[in-house]
Amino acid sequence: MTDRFSPTRFPAPHPAPAEPSPGRPRRKTDTLTAMRQLAREAAEAGEPLACIGRRLNIPRTTLARWAQEDGFRKQDIAARKAAAAREEAEADAVRRRAEEAARRTVLAEEEDMPRSPAEQEIVLARARVGALLEAGLIPEAEADMRAARKLTSLAGFAGPVRKATYAAGRRLERDETNAALYRAALLVCGCWQEGDTAPDHLPWVVSGMFQKRLAFARQFLPLVMEEVADASDEDLTNVALMLAETGWFENYASAMRDLLPRLREMGEGDLAARIEEDLQDEAEALPELLAWCEAHGYVWQGEV
Repeated sequence: MTDRFSPTRFPAPHPAPAEPSPGRPRRKTDTLTAMRQLAREAAEAGEPLACIGRRLNIPRTTLARWAQEDGFRKQDIAARKAAAAREEAEADAVRRRAEEAARRTVLAEEEDMPRSPAEQEIVLARARVGALLEAGLIPEAEADMRAARKLTSLAGFAGPVRKATYAAGRRLERDETNAALYRAALLVCGCWQEGDTAPDHLPWVVSGMFQKRLAFARQFLPLVMEEVADASDEDLTNVALMLAETGWFENYASAMRDLLPRLREMGEGDLAARIEEDLQDEAEALPELLAWCEAHGYVWQGEV
């Protein structure tokens, strides 16, 4: 029997350290930090945690702990999105109220000296930033201020020539609109042919005839054309102008005289009487119209 106090007893060897598992090697701290950030970004992008764990080879318990600590569990992300949506809705409501107030005050007071679209947007942007700041929505106010600063920088850069070019552009747009209107008037009055140039202005004999013929067309077209029976005044005007493009108004007087009996049969005696009276007025004004056409290089296409 061996004495355990014997000097010849040898101590048991120290156990060797356990070998790391070859299937799951330990990762460095910087690697774990990067993977944790990748997992968070993927979860916020909508990828399920189970898919993230398989793709990045992260243990389920580790990923669950990261998600809880960093707040990228499904319920955490949904709560943040809902809160962000509420804040954005509140900010949008503040912006709308600020724009309405600016339009009723600052912009309304300057109707006699209207601002350009860029200047109006700068006024509205400043109103939005101020309202957001008063409402305590600091991040939203900062974001709107950055956008407003970009707009004011662009406006300042273009300032030296912007007013002149804007005024010239408005005049050009007005001239183009007037030219199209004058051409349509001459078409309806039977004074236009291909190759003509629109005049700078219209005499009363032309503009009066144009307005009356369009007014009557808006009344009788729904009665004689089923496809426009329920059309709006704007649509009826467009139909009349399309008829003018085909030359229909060149024979306006005879077409109206043929239409009068039909209108009376339809119970539209008042309309027929007013059209008949207007045809008489046009006949009396015809010499003045012919003289204007000859003086300005236009050829009367209607009936004499």
